[in-house]
Amino acid sequence: MYEPYLPQGDAAALMPGVSYSVPGLFLYADLIYQCLDQVKKKFDYTIPVAYIYGSPQVRWNCGRPVLVDHGYTLADMEAELQGALDRGIIPLLTFSIPVMEPEDLEDPLGNELLALADRLGAGVIVSHSLLRDYILENYPNIELHASVIMASFQENRAPAYYEGLARDYSRYVIHPDDNYDRDLLVQVPKDRAEIILNERCVYQCRQRGDHYLANTRDQAAVLEGSGDFTGFLERCPFVPDFKQRETKGRNISLTAREAAELAGLGFRLFKLQGRLDIPYVFFFDFLRYTLENEVCFPAFYPAFCFSIRQHLKVKEQWRRERTQQREGLL
Repeated sequence: MYEPYLPQGDAAALMPGVSYSVPGLFLYADLIYQCLDQVKKKFDYTIPVAYIYGSPQVRWNCGRPVLVDHGYTLADMEAELQGALDRGIIPLLTFSIPVMEPEDLEDPLGNELLALADRLGAGVIVSHSLLRDYILENYPNIELHASVIMASFQENRAPAYYEGLARDYSRYVIHPDDNYDRDLLVQVPKDRAEIILNERCVYQCRQRGDHYLANTRDQAAVLEGSGDFTGFLERCPFVPDFKQRETKGRNISLTAREAAELAGLGFRLFKLQGRLDIPYVFFFDFLRYTLENEVCFPAFYPAFCFSIRQHLKVKEQWRRERTQQREGLL
């Protein structure tokens, strides 16, 4: 029988009872908040976003290099963190650089952001023990998360490895390849685990570690104004993912059913990536992993694309005005 109304409340959710960690901080957080508000109005369902992560252009950032300086002031950065907290979402700074020396801990902007995070009650994603220990000693109010980068450099990811991460961090990430290892997943601690949903690399990629190291060098080249870009992505056969157009092989992005099966195993925090994606791509993933797929997702995503289009227009105007201000034209 035809049902003329959209599902409401938990019936609109793909995986009731789970929560999400999403990108977008210092990128398109305002658009994520618009999306949450519109979903609430349409379905009477609040998508449970627990964390939002990202970074301005700073030496300690990794994962996805920030190659464009958006001109954030320290007041802008505080407002960005506070805006998430006002919605009950914990902002996470992606300070996941995998290569550090003691002198790198003196980075002025990094420490200013750590002081903000410590005062406001934000968190930090790290992958290097040097930065982790420095934060524990100097900024005790910061919630520490273990980056997926750590697991990417770990050869033996047995249950004991993940148990160690669960002891040392508030949250840790299951390596995306391990999402398909059921024997392992039933053994790892789940109360602090994160599952990455939309990793679009290939299974058992041999270049993953090199990719993160290249991101670190590229970020340093931008900030220091010296050194050449690695050109890693020009050589990578799989990323960006348009290179997969003609391959018959599948990447390791989870299907909605696979994600629901992991929720059935007891995992409760699911992470989306997408800091380099255009918003249309990110929100396609965000909504298909959060909304019921047969009715709610196809009813909402095309309508929300109008908000994405308006957001991009506003951002482009903002960038033009900022550029003109810096050049003294306004």
